[in-house]
Amino acid sequence: MIRRIAPVLGGLVLLGACGSAAQPVTSPACGSADAVWAASDYSSSAVGSLTVAGAVTSTAGKVDLGSDPAIASSRGRLFYVARDEDVVFELDPVCGTPKARFDVHLASHDGPSDPYDLAVASDGSLWLPLFQAAALLVLAPDGAQAQAIDLSSYDADGNPDASAIAIVDTPAGEKAFVALDRLNPYPTSVEPSWMLRIDVATRAVEATIPLAGRNPFGSMRLDGTSLWLAEPGNFDDATELDAGVERFDTATSTTALVAHELDLGGSVADVAVAGGCGAAIVAGPASNVNPTALALFDPSAGTVSVPASASPLATTGFDLEGLAWGGRALLVGDRRRASAGYPVHAFDGACAPVERPDAVFLPMPPIAIVPVTPP
Repeated sequence: MIRRIAPVLGGLVLLGACGSAAQPVTSPACGSADAVWAASDYSSSAVGSLTVAGAVTSTAGKVDLGSDPAIASSRGRLFYVARDEDVVFELDPVCGTPKARFDVHLASHDGPSDPYDLAVASDGSLWLPLFQAAALLVLAPDGAQAQAIDLSSYDADGNPDASAIAIVDTPAGEKAFVALDRLNPYPTSVEPSWMLRIDVATRAVEATIPLAGRNPFGSMRLDGTSLWLAEPGNFDDATELDAGVERFDTATSTTALVAHELDLGGSVADVAVAGGCGAAIVAGPASNVNPTALALFDPSAGTVSVPASASPLATTGFDLEGLAWGGRALLVGDRRRASAGYPVHAFDGACAPVERPDAVFLPMPPIAIVPVTPP
């Protein structure tokens, strides 16, 4: 569900006219970091960086970043997608501070465009799936809107619910892979979800590939030639056979479920893979509660080593958000407030079975974490 709350934080406010290109934002210098984080209480938001040792930077109170954010990482560049504002901020890839602003409102669409993700092509163009506008928006390298690719024909209700994108160099050339949830009737996941393959050079749709799972949720994670997808199906059912963690091979456009939600112990809300280690945040089926837990799996064999029932980190509500391998540790965001703030838990060891005692604390509830330092 989109949240249409538009707060204005104190300090520097960045608001521009529709159709404007990138606008510069002053950002302070910073040192090294292990990850960039985004946080939101769904009335205001913040972004910054952290080190596993405990240092945290934040832009809270400096920029109006909207209330419903996502973070996108592509070709070494980092972006903060303000879904409710139809705006994207480019971030410093280490500090997390905003340095440019792009308007992504599609004027031809009546209502919010609702950008969900972003990928960068080799020519510097920016590609964004618009969840409500049923389109794929392409921005020129300078941020000007260059083209809107109509996606309305890919679902009978006129909107295939495009939710994620990755642009990858394949043996057949540079391709954009766009995940289509196809929530029809909205918001239920009943019909098959699809992966759309688009040739970047011609911007022509080449193929629609049925996914093995349903309802791709959040950003896809690129690891080599593989895209990893969290596919919860319906969050009120943790026993669906076509839900779990999916691996999509961009070289062959073939795909398969690797870890199933029945084995993981819940609907997958986020996934992170590094080498031989896979981690997922899974949610239980209790309606309007959805308790979350950290689960671990082998990305090659698909075997689940730590299901939700044996998790080292579990909550009674939908509290775990943000998952990444960074700073040689597995980082997990936790929206439950502690005395020092909102914790980001760090796990060490072989595929992260042991939690470090010194959590990092954020000033607001975390919603996304992106690594700066490889694990």
